[in-house]
Amino acid sequence: MNASPLSGAQRLRLRENQLFLALSILVGVLAGLGAVLFSLSIDRVSHLLFGLAPSHTRLFLVPPLVSIVTGILLSTVFTGVRGSGVPQTEAAFHLESGVIPGRVPIGKFITGVLCIGSGHSMGREGPSVQIGAGIASVIGRWVGLSPIRVKELVPVGAAGALAAAFNTPVAAVLFALEEIIGDMNATLLGSTVVASVASVIVERSILGNEPLFRVPTYHLVHPAELLGYAALGVVGGVISVVFCKALLGLRAGFARMPAWTRVLQPAMGGVAIGLLLIVAPEVMGVGYEYVDLALNGGLILKTMALLCVLKLIATVVSYSSGNAGGIFAPSLYIGAMAGGALGGILQRLALFPTGDPGAYALVGMGTLFAGIIRAPMTSVFMIFELTQDYQILVPLMVANLLSFVISRRFQEVPIYHALLRQDGIHLPSAALQGAPAGLKARDVMTPAACVIEPDKPVASALEALTPLGPGVCLVGDAEHVHAAISREQLMAAVAAGQQDDPVRVLATSAFVHAHPDHPIDVVLERLGQTDGVLPIVSRRQVRKLEGVVTMEGITLAMRRAVKARPD
Repeated sequence: MNASPLSGAQRLRLRENQLFLALSILVGVLAGLGAVLFSLSIDRVSHLLFGLAPSHTRLFLVPPLVSIVTGILLSTVFTGVRGSGVPQTEAAFHLESGVIPGRVPIGKFITGVLCIGSGHSMGREGPSVQIGAGIASVIGRWVGLSPIRVKELVPVGAAGALAAAFNTPVAAVLFALEEIIGDMNATLLGSTVVASVASVIVERSILGNEPLFRVPTYHLVHPAELLGYAALGVVGGVISVVFCKALLGLRAGFARMPAWTRVLQPAMGGVAIGLLLIVAPEVMGVGYEYVDLALNGGLILKTMALLCVLKLIATVVSYSSGNAGGIFAPSLYIGAMAGGALGGILQRLALFPTGDPGAYALVGMGTLFAGIIRAPMTSVFMIFELTQDYQILVPLMVANLLSFVISRRFQEVPIYHALLRQDGIHLPSAALQGAPAGLKARDVMTPAACVIEPDKPVASALEALTPLGPGVCLVGDAEHVHAAISREQLMAAVAAGQQDDPVRVLATSAFVHAHPDHPIDVVLERLGQTDGVLPIVSRRQVRKLEGVVTMEGITLAMRRAVKARPD
């Protein structure tokens, strides 16, 4: 019996799938080339700027002088490429339908090479992710893919670039699913695998099949040694929390500085890095050569402990001051030093036999990655790919789990999402991404009936809230909402003699809000925390007003829904 011919829609879908597979391979190749060229360029620029044995003068002057150039570029030409690149890639995937302008990968490449090559303590993997994702987005739009396919190509490019940058294709796939997409069951698994394999083939054909680190053979010396790895998990969790809090706190401090200083902030960080390099040039740049020494017993306990602290400080300063570079590599560096130092202490003081400090340095890399980046599956498989040894999995999972739990307990929002929130961008949660269709905030919101300028006197604001009008007004404007204020608050202020004060003085309540894609149950819960008006704001700019939700608006929306139902 002959099979029925394919319909036109089926043939079109088949051709689109074949085109997407071919583009996944092409993106993997180009992302791999981009990541390799990025890494080689960093090494070349670093060699040109510092030479083989840099003097103290050069160590101090190079970071701030080069950062003046990068500060100008980051503030004028390439305004969207500060920092790691991973948060920006996530925002592009979830909020911009995968659209990444062509200047972004170009700008990230140039500024990343200059920042990391000039000694800033930052990693190359995060920028590589944004470069690869940008290449994928540009190619997808250039060949005319549908918007949904352009969006799907972004994590494919990110996985390909990370696979080449770190030489771990499986971990790169997991990172794309776990961090960029936020869904381990994503349908893009096959495409990310294809891109990662193609990228690694390109990387190994250019750089050879040498591993990134010379990893010693691991074995558990005694079952009680798992207690030592549990202690490493606790230490790693604490260091992760300190790192995240310090990074976010200092970055917020730079953000509060006058706007005209933004162009100079990378150079401010450069001055601090120059001073640190005089004390410890080992914290310069990516620093994988020192990670390799820690793994193979080439550093003493005191040196590893000192480098752990100084690398943490250097990375916080470099990133917070607005330079272009990632925290992927620094988290591995800090973890290796912390693990190696703890391993040295246990080797001296433990009542049970222990392995070499290098084994603890190896587990420490995954432990800090799990605590800082908060991608536990990626951290486990990344270390496994480096060792190809199943025996490492048990101590690694023990340490990673404890670090992850402690980090999540004291730093609730993962670092990449927290960085976006500082910029006023809120990503949808994993639960929202997979939520079933139903009433959302956008379906029940209405235009704001009353918005008061922050400098308007209290008495004038009260006139806007007539007894027949709305009982609550928003303070601000359509682009920047400060808070909501009720008639009762204004009346109390007038009674207290504050009628001439600006209304912003009273708008001190917490900014309870929702986003257009929040489901109705979340909207109702948050509406109950207000005086009757819930601002609905953009995820791209958390203070930008898109509408408000009131009980009257919800009632009207429900009535419309009932009338629209078929009899």
